[in-house]
Amino acid sequence: MAENLLYVVDTHVLIWYFIGSERLDETLKAKVDDVRYRNGRLLVPTIVLSEALFIADKGRVKFDFGKLYRIVRDSKEFEVVGFGADIFEEVRKVEGVIEIHDRVIVATAKYYGAGVITKDRIILNSGEIEDNS
Repeated sequence: MAENLLYVVDTHVLIWYFIGSERLDETLKAKVDDVRYRNGRLLVPTIVLSEALFIADKGRVKFDFGKLYRIVRDSKEFEVVGFGADIFEEVRKVEGVIEIHDRVIVATAKYYGAGVITKDRIILNSGEIEDNS
């Protein structure tokens, strides 16, 4: 059985990965590297990009959002995915995650049949997604 190399990346993982933060668990960093270098795809919901822009604008984490966005937009292993009516229908079904950004991330993963690369315990313990390891 072929391993699924399709994952949605959450906001903190995306930012910490690109800035090389020690806050990113080695297991999650290795998962992102593995997907990138084995021709998998990392889905980046527009809600994740919006949240990353907000974090950069507020200076909560110092990083060049424009550079991060260019890398995500221009690298073949990343795919920016929108939040339309189909994913909204999935959002309505998610019960184990209340925070709206996280709910959209989970719904996006469900819609695409993807895993989620996250450190968020609420998402991980929600029963809404399969283990991301």
